[in-house]
Amino acid sequence: MENPNSTPNGRVPDEECSNCGTKKAWVLHNVRFRANLRRLCTSCVLRLHPSSFCPLCFLSHPDLNSQNALVPCSKCPSLSHPDCLPPSPSPFLCPPCSSANPNTFSFFQLDDRNRSLDKRLAAVLLCAATIASASMSKAVAVARSEAERRVREAANARKRAREALDRFVILSSSAKAADVSGSSKNNEKPNGLKELKE
Repeated sequence: MENPNSTPNGRVPDEECSNCGTKKAWVLHNVRFRANLRRLCTSCVLRLHPSSFCPLCFLSHPDLNSQNALVPCSKCPSLSHPDCLPPSPSPFLCPPCSSANPNTFSFFQLDDRNRSLDKRLAAVLLCAATIASASMSKAVAVARSEAERRVREAANARKRAREALDRFVILSSSAKAADVSGSSKNNEKPNGLKELKE
């Protein structure tokens, strides 16, 4: 979803979510999403990472290999714990998919008058912060490996340049030596010419 509030250079002001454009965000998280660094509100972090947490208890799924014990939503990649599911007929729909308007659904609704967190909102905030932290840790690892790769490439390029310079010096010295020996031979008069002049 493209933010309609972005500036002409494509940047979104730091005080608003780069996904939904809300300026009412209580906390904006730094997140690496699809190889881009973004600032997202708590609800957008969760909406853009549906398979990373249970949308009912807000515990994150640290190990994606344990997905076999999780129940998928029938409309999106959201995964829930079987113990968290309400007693309802299958197929299971996560809260955003089961809401009247899934496009405007928010996990994190704060009352404008009372900005205190209850237990559920604290769990939502902690879940989003955990996902954001994990994404930034991955971003750091990617940046570190990219920097190490570039350092290795620079060292190899420096070595190749040094070897090329050494070859140039050797060839240049050989060419100068050949010129010197060739010019000294040209300065010597052949024996036949000496006899003719005498």
